[in-house]
Amino acid sequence: MLLETRHISKSFGGVQALKDVNLGLEAGEVRGLVGENGAGKSTLIKLLTGVYHLREGTVLWDGKAVSLTSPAESQALGIHAIHQDRTLIPTFDGIENAYLGLDYPTRHGKIDWKAMAARVQSVTESLGLELDLRKTAAALPPPQRTCLEIVRARMRECRLLILDEPTAALTDREAERLFSVVQTLKKNGTAILYVTHRLDEIFRLTDRVTVLRNGAVVDTVETGSVDRDRLITLMTDSVPVRAASRRRTFGGVLLAARNVASRDGSVHCGELYARSGEILGLFGLGGSGRTELLECVYGCRPMSVGTVELNGAVQTKPTPASSLQNGMALICEDRRGKALIGDLDVRDNILLTSIDRFAVGGVLRRKAEDAAVRAQIDALQIKLADMRQRIAELSGGNQQKAVFARAMMTAPRVFLCDEPTQAVDVLTRNEIHRLLRLKADEGCAVVFVSSDLSELLEVADTVQVMRRGSAAQRLINENLTAQQVLSCCYET
Repeated sequence: MLLETRHISKSFGGVQALKDVNLGLEAGEVRGLVGENGAGKSTLIKLLTGVYHLREGTVLWDGKAVSLTSPAESQALGIHAIHQDRTLIPTFDGIENAYLGLDYPTRHGKIDWKAMAARVQSVTESLGLELDLRKTAAALPPPQRTCLEIVRARMRECRLLILDEPTAALTDREAERLFSVVQTLKKNGTAILYVTHRLDEIFRLTDRVTVLRNGAVVDTVETGSVDRDRLITLMTDSVPVRAASRRRTFGGVLLAARNVASRDGSVHCGELYARSGEILGLFGLGGSGRTELLECVYGCRPMSVGTVELNGAVQTKPTPASSLQNGMALICEDRRGKALIGDLDVRDNILLTSIDRFAVGGVLRRKAEDAAVRAQIDALQIKLADMRQRIAELSGGNQQKAVFARAMMTAPRVFLCDEPTQAVDVLTRNEIHRLLRLKADEGCAVVFVSSDLSELLEVADTVQVMRRGSAAQRLINENLTAQQVLSCCYET
């Protein structure tokens, strides 16, 4: 047995995050780890990687008890993790980030940058990945940051690789490359602890799967012996109810973007329109400009040409302030980097865009603020100890609910949702789907971006395809297949 945990428990301020967790992992095994947001998956990972100190229970490595009091100690054993929260240094380029924690090679007393670049490039190519290693991490899109983390893990002696939501920001093509890497590592005897909410990946990649619920291990089963509904039942003790069926009648156009081009060239001729009561799915391959188009429409990415018409008001230079004022909210892809302030509490994060509503004569009405925040927390069923709890302490799904709660505080009529269900559990995903359908049924317009094409086809009424920064076909989602959508993405 490579790794074994015995009776591990962990508490935070009286809240039990893990309860008597026993887990065994063999060399060359791909083990799935699943559970709802808040089930204890991230806590277990942080204990194994030395981020949290273990005070109850024992960790055995190659049959011997070990003390993991720091990430360095964990890495020295050969345990490496690609966390859901990326750990790159934004101002370092790809080569420097890949070498984090490693000694730089020298030549004649100076850093040998050529040798460093050659080694990182060799590892990158061996994984079948395409990265511009000269760019800083801040300049890379989320999928490429994930790929860079994979490269960094492969630069070290790795006996156990923990992958925490590794495909959350990857396109299908990039995910396929990751799956190939996982299989290669398995053949070489590396153990993989694979944490994801995408159950199709569990069935495709893993040998066994361990289910956590409320911090405890419910069961560990052979992957081939269970189906999707059985896993969901183990995680939640119930099978989730699907979102309501789509409606097919729409009102007038609430949002129209025409001939949009961004100053940085990522969008050339972006177009979309969304009607009252409609969920418009926006789909494209990596680099198609989906996120960039939403950012242009919202006003956080400068446009060089084009117009945005929002609730009848035409703008050539939209800004986030004008978008909010005119009834549009953006749920961005990178919630931790762009949507949330981790050191602020839940209450203040939810109030960020609506605080002026509660000021009278320059004085904030604290009771009114608290009541409004509490109403959103209750409506979205956000799990937390107190609204004054730091938002960084919440699970990923509850953080995403808080992002939606902030959007709801401004009562928008148009929602721009960029990967809104990324890295959330099955139940939260369906809750978000139902929420967006409810807002559409109330007469709002929703633009929904997802790298998961099956999810997009499940949710959207209409699909707008983007290709190389420009609008392509617009398709009605009636018996629409993934193959038909993908064929539009690859047409020349």
